[in-house]
Amino acid sequence: MDVAISVSDVPDTAAEIRSLFRWLQRDDDLSGATVRLAPAAPGPEEMGATVSDVLVALGSGGMGAVLARSLSVWVQHRTSDVKLTFRGKNGTVKLDGKRIKDPVAVIKALREAAGE
Repeated sequence: MDVAISVSDVPDTAAEIRSLFRWLQRDDDLSGATVRLAPAAPGPEEMGATVSDVLVALGSGGMGAVLARSLSVWVQHRTSDVKLTFRGKNGTVKLDGKRIKDPVAVIKALREAAGE
């Protein structure tokens, strides 16, 4: 399962993306996954590139459930509701912060976006 995860409806999107990236990298249960940042083109008022997404390559074997649990816990540590967007080979799925706290909803969104 390969999925790009973006964060929206937060004051500092780049900071939240970096926070999510660090969170997923430190999750021992995701040690078999590849987690990296996707650069975004700088805007007209920006001096350099920023980040737009966290890219996660899970492979197979039920790692989607592990990622969903990790995302649910990360969201619970946010001070405000965030919206996550999952993009995969099957398209795009968006979840608001309230639904993200339900790991089952996250698993469903991940599978829908990734085509599994």
